[in-house]
Amino acid sequence: MFSSILFMKIGVISDLHLGYARFEEDSYVQANKMLKELEKKVDFIIIAGDIFDSRIPKLETIRKAVEIFKSIKIQKIAIHGNHERRTKGFDNPLDVLASAEALEYLDEKQKIIEKDGEKVAILCVGSVPEEQAEETIKMILEKNKPIPDATNILVIHQNITEIVNQNGLTLEFLKNLPFDLIINGHIHKRYEKLGGKLIVPGSTVITQLKKEETEPKGYVIYDTKTKKAEFCESSTRKFIYEEIVFDKGGDVEVVEAVEKKMKELRAANPDAIIAIKICGTLREGLKASDIKIKSLDDLIFVSNELNVAEINEKIEEIKKLRGSNISVREFGRLELQRKLEGKLRIIKTAEFFERLIEDEEQANAYLEQIINDLITKKE
Repeated sequence: MFSSILFMKIGVISDLHLGYARFEEDSYVQANKMLKELEKKVDFIIIAGDIFDSRIPKLETIRKAVEIFKSIKIQKIAIHGNHERRTKGFDNPLDVLASAEALEYLDEKQKIIEKDGEKVAILCVGSVPEEQAEETIKMILEKNKPIPDATNILVIHQNITEIVNQNGLTLEFLKNLPFDLIINGHIHKRYEKLGGKLIVPGSTVITQLKKEETEPKGYVIYDTKTKKAEFCESSTRKFIYEEIVFDKGGDVEVVEAVEKKMKELRAANPDAIIAIKICGTLREGLKASDIKIKSLDDLIFVSNELNVAEINEKIEEIKKLRGSNISVREFGRLELQRKLEGKLRIIKTAEFFERLIEDEEQANAYLEQIINDLITKKE
């Protein structure tokens, strides 16, 4: 007999970060735009956490969120993310949206949606501390078994170790869970893993000025018939990321190069968010803090990571020395001695270092005494 079941299409979106201070207006405009687009294409929408950027958003942000979600007339189901997570017993911002009937907020609960004979069972697990995530999911799954003859979906908001290289859930753990689809928020770059069983929709707004944020932003539509997820790009404010690498750069050279790059990028992209990372090395005697760069406008950001590699090497050296029972103080003395070697033979490095860490005034007095002694000898 020919089946009369009409299959469903599910909208998936995450990490709207409404109220994000740096690009607050973008957070509202882009979330509203994507939700409006989804409303025309799907049967209902799942939001995988971090609707808000703060656990206690401004009243203006809450009002804006209520307006946005109430304007979307199809069903909306949401979990909380780490940005909204509060101690049990305290309301979080999603409780407020639910009270305003702007959406349905679920945590540690299963929701069954039926349409024309088809069932979709959605198990919602809001963000928990990473070390508790696996056990929490197992515990909730014990009380909420998958529904036979339904499309079973798990919605979470956690790290995934193989993606972010941090403590979190593993792909192996997720692979063995009894779900047709796992939706994960929290990670702002879009991913599809485990042959399409796991989807990460990414964020709707830039919150980190990193290269990966230059990738398209949008939402996902999941078809319960084909069991396939389609990413739909949505137009957002353009984000440009560039790196400038210096090799023993001088202060004037660095500043002029960055100013030139800012002018070029802004002329070609009048409304874009622009991030410029400067890295590499400075000439001897210069520190990263010596480089003073003024941005052309509020949407250009310069990240100064000059000499970072050298600093990281020093940190590793300190770790090794600590492992061989050399104190940080002793390391500092040896490093000062190395820096001054062959340059200031009149200074007793060990004595100067001890004075420097004990009392800056003592160190200055010590240097003044050396200078006075030199003057006296010359006279």
